[in-house]
Amino acid sequence: MHPILFNLGPLPIHTYGVLLALGVFLGLIALRINARRLGLAPEAAQNEALWLVLAGLAGARLAFVLLEPGPLLGNLGRFAFIWQGGLVFYGGLAAAVPLVIWRGRAQGWGAAAWADMLAPSLALGQALGRVGCFFSGDSYGKPFDGPWAVVFSAPHSLAPTGIPLHPTQLYTAGALLIIFALLTWLLPRRRFAGQVVLAYGLLHGVARLIVEPFRADWRGAVVAAGLTPTGIFALGLAVLCMLGLVWGLRRSAARTA
Repeated sequence: MHPILFNLGPLPIHTYGVLLALGVFLGLIALRINARRLGLAPEAAQNEALWLVLAGLAGARLAFVLLEPGPLLGNLGRFAFIWQGGLVFYGGLAAAVPLVIWRGRAQGWGAAAWADMLAPSLALGQALGRVGCFFSGDSYGKPFDGPWAVVFSAPHSLAPTGIPLHPTQLYTAGALLIIFALLTWLLPRRRFAGQVVLAYGLLHGVARLIVEPFRADWRGAVVAAGLTPTGIFALGLAVLCMLGLVWGLRRSAARTA
């Protein structure tokens, strides 16, 4: 693949960074469209989302450093070099959730409604980020000799080179694009505040659990039942969100009965 898209003089422009930036850009466009559909101010939603992007990236980077400190030992100045890869989604989620609750209430939207508005954009941005992972070789899959196997050959690739592998990054990207489409459809049809973000959590957790067994990159030691810490987090997220959806839909049905 192509970890470095091109060189701007002596400065290498990383494909992952370009796609990450594109994901943020398209996510903000989707957010503005959804805010307008719900009768809210697109500019206010966008401004709030930019702070969430910064918090999420910082949390995702910090989680990566805690799980895999080796690449940054002795060179902490590279902590900010997120365009080279090295982000853990659940770290970003943990950093962003308190800000979503605080700012959703401060704006008068409500935390659950604000999270609903953000969920489709999050899925879209993640999908582009996973394509970036594919080009950098991050989050690579196990050896695989099927017709859609991929072989990484770039010298700077994070994946093993010369070996056919599962394109797990593209599996996840495809799942996230489907999730984005489903959430975009659901948003104006939701039956209670929080339904969209709970659907996101359920679908994301299930997708992660399906793809996880095909990944070969290090994601922490296996804890139980063949699951890594991120796999356990995905399972817990899916279960909690499913319970939240059942509770919310029953409560909504009782109110309309």
